[in-house]
Amino acid sequence: MGKTNIKVVKDNQKAIHPRSRKAKQISKKVSRDIKLKKRKGDTNMKLQCLGDKLAWFKENMDQDLDVLTPRDVLTLIQKYIDRNAEEVEQINIKHKIGSRLSRQHASREDCLRITQEREMEQFSNSGFETADFLSPESLKVFKSWMGELRYLPNIKLRKYTKQGLEAMISGTHDPEEQPDSHQMEEDCATSEDEEQSGEEAMD
Repeated sequence: MGKTNIKVVKDNQKAIHPRSRKAKQISKKVSRDIKLKKRKGDTNMKLQCLGDKLAWFKENMDQDLDVLTPRDVLTLIQKYIDRNAEEVEQINIKHKIGSRLSRQHASREDCLRITQEREMEQFSNSGFETADFLSPESLKVFKSWMGELRYLPNIKLRKYTKQGLEAMISGTHDPEEQPDSHQMEEDCATSEDEEQSGEEAMD
């Protein structure tokens, strides 16, 4: 008759008490991993949105131009903000047909309206971010971009305001005074790191 197999439980396989120091360490590590994954997911989503926006500008700009004037940039950004105007018009036409009590495609219409309002608010106040079209070197790099997200860091970004571009067109504003969006992103990242450090200190 063969020997009976005996399962030996090692010390490191023992159950962990829920209120022990080890349990708290594991819980803290799991919470940190979840936060990191969420932050990474948010970053990837922002990167995808930025890539989609820049791809639209690349498809709709004049590829033969070596430099864009402030007037060209103003027209291009306004065209981007109004890119869904035709779809909104079609939805409004459907609303007028017949005597419908409910709004057809209401969620889609609201989404397009909110998006346009947010982008217009950015363009009028804090600044609308896109590629730096006013620099010949930056424009050359942007035109050579094939749409791959991994090469987005190579593209120099810039924030434009409607008032700033109109001032450039009228000759009352120096193009170099426009704020650099990369510096703004670094400031935001620094604030996030400080906030995270504050949370860890509290723990």
